[in-house]
Amino acid sequence: MKGGYFIHPKRRGHQSNSDPPAEGKAVPLVSLREGEVGVVAYTVGGRGLVRRLAEMGLTPGVKVKVLRKGIFRGPFQIEVRGVALALGHGVASRVFVRPLRLKHDG
Repeated sequence: MKGGYFIHPKRRGHQSNSDPPAEGKAVPLVSLREGEVGVVAYTVGGRGLVRRLAEMGLTPGVKVKVLRKGIFRGPFQIEVRGVALALGHGVASRVFVRPLRLKHDG
């Protein structure tokens, strides 16, 4: 496998891409509001978590829409590749996205 996992300089674990993230561009998925869309930049976690997220379709470059945020750090409902998924708050906080500004026709 080319590239492998990148070890985040500030956290233990692995990332899903081999290049360090650009500073100040990616934010945790948990910071998006309901209805907002972002593009997955990278994920942080152990190999098992990164693999599981990839199997769910959460890979770099994929659009993610927040459908619903649970209260009190509850589960996140997101849409990835046309499929609705639920992630726990802790897992969602390990997915970093670049928020998209959607243009509205009007």
